[in-house]
Amino acid sequence: MTYKTFKIAGSILSADLLNLERDVAEALSLGMDVVHFDVMDYHFVPNMTFGPGFLAAMKKRFPDAVFDVHLMVDPVSEAIVDDYAKAGADWISFHPEACIHTERMLSHIQEMGIKAGLALNPSTPPQMLRYLWDKLDFVLVMTVNPGFGGQKTIQATLKKVTDVKNMAKEENREILVEVDGGVKSSNISEIASYGAEVFVVGSALFGSSDKKQAMDDLKKALA
Repeated sequence: MTYKTFKIAGSILSADLLNLERDVAEALSLGMDVVHFDVMDYHFVPNMTFGPGFLAAMKKRFPDAVFDVHLMVDPVSEAIVDDYAKAGADWISFHPEACIHTERMLSHIQEMGIKAGLALNPSTPPQMLRYLWDKLDFVLVMTVNPGFGGQKTIQATLKKVTDVKNMAKEENREILVEVDGGVKSSNISEIASYGAEVFVVGSALFGSSDKKQAMDDLKKALA
């Protein structure tokens, strides 16, 4: 695989929130493929972030950007999904622990023309995916416990990436696997070797004083 086979999803959770437009514009100009939009409710995770109005403003400013909305909320309702869909989400993922009718919600997301994904916490087993392949466009493997940026990758979770890829292959399904948690230039190649194709990068990109160098290092590591 080459770098262009992979996608870098920049997590704006780690950007300068008072200069977010500047940071996102710069990252997109440097080759960021996806804007990763973390939604936290102070309930499912101990943090609070961005509402749908904020996403709508971002989409208006960057209409051609791909917005990947990761819902860390409980409960996940159709109303919440609809609000982010109307605001401009291109991808939406949620956690099965926060949704009673997982299959129905995935179907609802796909029916709106949005890519649907499930997010798996470090301790969430992937076996449930066996019954949902036709409703999934991607799987988000959390390699840290969600809620805060800047955490270190939990090494044991990387095997789950391979497990998910192998399970999909057994069912002849083409599923993107996204990894979120502690991704940086020094480990992104190793993470890719487990089968990941989309990499959520937060502090390693937006926390760098030289974003161009940070992006170059990520691309070189993947190439």
